Amino acid sequence: MDKEERRAARHRRLERFRKGKFHRILYEKGVLYFLLSFLIPFSIMLYAFGIYGVHPFGDRQILVVDLWHQYYPFFRVVREKLVSGGSFLYSWENGMGTNFLSLISYYAASPLNWLSVLFDDDHVRDALTFILCAKIGFAGAFFSSFLRYTFKRRDFSICMFSVMYALCSYTLGYYWNVMWFDTVALFPLAMLGIVALCREGKWKIFTFALALSLIANYYIGYFTCIFSVFMFAAASIIECRGIKDWFRKLFLMIRSSVLGIGLGGFMLLPAYYGLKLTYSVNNNMPKEISYYEDWKKIFANLLSYNAPTKVDGLPNFACGMLAVLLFGVFIFSFGIKIREKIAALTMLAIIAVSCNMNILNYIWHGFHFTNQIPYRFAFIFCFVLATAAFRAYDVMLSRGIKIYQIVLMVAGPAAVLVLNKLSKGVDYKFEGAVKSSAIITGAFWLIFIAAKIFPFKTKEKRNLLMTLALSAAVFSEFISNAQMGVSTVDTTGYSDYPANKTEVRRLLDYEKKHDKSKFYRTELTYTYTLNDSALYGYRGLSQFSSAANVSVTTMCKRLGLYASEAGNRFYYRTSTPVVNSLLGIKYLIKKNGELNTEDWAFEHKASEGNANLYENKYPLSLGFMVSEDILTMEDNGGANPFEYQNDLIRLATGIDKKLFEAQPVALAEYDGLEVTKNGYGNYTFKNETDQPTASATYSYDCIDGSHLYGYANGTGGTCDSLEIKCDDALIDSGKLIESYPIGFPMGNGQEGSTSTIRITSSEKHKSGNFKLMVYAVSEAVYNDVYGALADEQLEIKHFTDTKIRGRINAAEDGVMFLSIPYEKGWSVYVDGEKAETFKVLQAMTGVKVGKGSHDISIEYTPEGFVLGVTATVTSLALILLIMVCERRRRLRRHRHMMYSAVSQNTGNEVIPSPYNNKAEIYDQVSEALRSEDFGRVEDTEVVLYDGSDPAKKEADDA
Repeated sequence: MDKEERRAARHRRLERFRKGKFHRILYEKGVLYFLLSFLIPFSIMLYAFGIYGVHPFGDRQILVVDLWHQYYPFFRVVREKLVSGGSFLYSWENGMGTNFLSLISYYAASPLNWLSVLFDDDHVRDALTFILCAKIGFAGAFFSSFLRYTFKRRDFSICMFSVMYALCSYTLGYYWNVMWFDTVALFPLAMLGIVALCREGKWKIFTFALALSLIANYYIGYFTCIFSVFMFAAASIIECRGIKDWFRKLFLMIRSSVLGIGLGGFMLLPAYYGLKLTYSVNNNMPKEISYYEDWKKIFANLLSYNAPTKVDGLPNFACGMLAVLLFGVFIFSFGIKIREKIAALTMLAIIAVSCNMNILNYIWHGFHFTNQIPYRFAFIFCFVLATAAFRAYDVMLSRGIKIYQIVLMVAGPAAVLVLNKLSKGVDYKFEGAVKSSAIITGAFWLIFIAAKIFPFKTKEKRNLLMTLALSAAVFSEFISNAQMGVSTVDTTGYSDYPANKTEVRRLLDYEKKHDKSKFYRTELTYTYTLNDSALYGYRGLSQFSSAANVSVTTMCKRLGLYASEAGNRFYYRTSTPVVNSLLGIKYLIKKNGELNTEDWAFEHKASEGNANLYENKYPLSLGFMVSEDILTMEDNGGANPFEYQNDLIRLATGIDKKLFEAQPVALAEYDGLEVTKNGYGNYTFKNETDQPTASATYSYDCIDGSHLYGYANGTGGTCDSLEIKCDDALIDSGKLIESYPIGFPMGNGQEGSTSTIRITSSEKHKSGNFKLMVYAVSEAVYNDVYGALADEQLEIKHFTDTKIRGRINAAEDGVMFLSIPYEKGWSVYVDGEKAETFKVLQAMTGVKVGKGSHDISIEYTPEGFVLGVTATVTSLALILLIMVCERRRRLRRHRHMMYSAVSQNTGNEVIPSPYNNKAEIYDQVSEALRSEDFGRVEDTEVVLYDGSDPAKKEADDA
């Protein structure tokens, strides 16, 4: 076979491939570009992680900030429930029990989390890393779908621009908020759905994309809902044909939105009711307008190669210098309609102003001021800017590169560079990000010039080579940006997270093996994350999340635990015997040595390495009887925790003896502080030395038969930390009191021993106030108290996440106290009859129980879940009904079209009924149906049929 024959054979094979089904799927349907748009950003992000040694490429991990404290622990619980079973309605592994559906609706509802079951227990963090990269990949893939459909372009250029959205500075600065990126990825798909709805009347894409966005993360999904209004306004102006068509599309938009939100009802309604229990409902809209940042700095931050904002700082608006370069072309190019330019500029202005104006920022964030990260919807700016840039590029590919367009390219980058110089003033230097951005912009510009002046044989070859050259430059830019992002966000150690995980796991296994109780709680003596119970996998008390029940937080603060309503957290770091018993803490684990305090209340049970397990000698069940007098307990925010617990015990048991007695200071020593006492436990200080910090040391005499407990509060952050000793034994060191007050044990000392507390002032304050109180607990009185509570406990016979069965024997009428955070979702049945539940201590669950032995049944269904499921099922049924009706309408239309064609061919003026299924007509209709695409409804040609007159085609020429 000679050369010509081989060339002809190759040509024939190529032609057969082009005419084949595989080519149509790969190229015409856009599957190839979808896959490339997924794989390129996925690979770039994975490469950046690999460069910085993220496991499995090294011994680092992506867990930082709240991903360390919150997101990963909750992700681990989700995987645990997927692997070993358990209800997604409720979890006992943090916060003494929490509405898990409400919790994961923000933190861990991603469908991709199901992939974590493919990884073993030791590689769950690797699963999280790969899932994050996949989300970033899908952001690129769905953006490519948006570009392909909206601008009808099927070439490699959509892959290049997809990287610009998927790896924008928002992604690279905030990727540690992993739960946001499902909805960020789905956002272009939702916008595609709006374009399809306005262009062709196709409503399903938007409906399902909106539903998935809200289910995956209702918070970012809320941004999608808001922007959908603006997107519909823009798309309807561009795509709709006349006022009649606009009202039809408006109806479809409203219907699709309602159905999409309804599909997510099973998740959204429980989340809504859960949010009503949180601190965030207390926010108020600002009354005066103010702006956060200098406008020059905001738009100067469009430079590439800049370190993205990680927590607080400027909005992350940058999506590459090519977008900035082409924006001038988009604004002034003759090939783009004025309405498109106005729509894009308006949307960019809305997002920019919303980020910087306090009132609009408050509204966008769900009528709530965020704790850090104030511009959480900034990715929409990147989406609009990248889309506008692609539109400009699309015109250049279609109509050729014009000289004026090359000139206009300079405008955007020049403006950004000038803004940088103006915002930095005398600190401006042409180096770093400024220099690198100028160089890459110059490279882009030279590529366009070369494409203009070089004599290519065909336009297609010019477009292909120009796109490949630009893509290479863009990919190199974003590889560098991705590395900058990982460097800015930082990484942490892989092998030592979580600390002492093997030892803690073995001690937890020891508990399960030797304790046959159906339910008990465990805690660590020192926090590692703020959700240790979710991280290590035990039923605990601590919780740090935006879903934290604010009433529980307040109660924990009253009891002397670390707690902050505004900080959405409460957590355990040792406490009093009353707290341990009341809240059902049966075991303590100390990870780094032996517990050298509270020997009277805890018994050592097991050791693993340097970690030790202790059992509470005074445990109480999940439920126990107390006096009805507890309902008169006032929420006294001014009382110290010891007096609060005194009142609690007196009202719960009727024992009138004081459990906690205030102790005087035996000796006070000051190092650099001048201290004034203002009543018991209240002090004012001044640091008059040149040292940044100073301290005060207070000594207390121990008492036989009693045990000392302290309470400290570094009011307003004026004091930093505590050091607690009993004789020469160090009880605790570095216990922080700067942000939150805390109660704590002070050792095992008896008469003749001395306990000391050293309190250190903050280096930020030279003067201020602090509280320091020490009380003694009488062991004899506490034995009486425990005896009064322990003889009427709930004996649990069956326990699951949402159902508890047991029996209680009440000596007299009273209240059964349940150490379960109060929610309306809990139902309690006494001997088969539903009893009224109510709050005890303003936070926990109580129910009145009469004298005698009773069967108790406790069940949980999240508030709003039944209604939400009903909304989901109803919406799905309506969608199916609409689809069936639309299909029948299309069938009727096409049948009538075929009858019309047959009558014209035969000259017969009378058109028989379209429902007459004669064989010859049926064959023609069937053939027509097989050849038609039912997925498309043309706006310019709508066929109407009233059942009597011949069908007429009506076109809206507006």
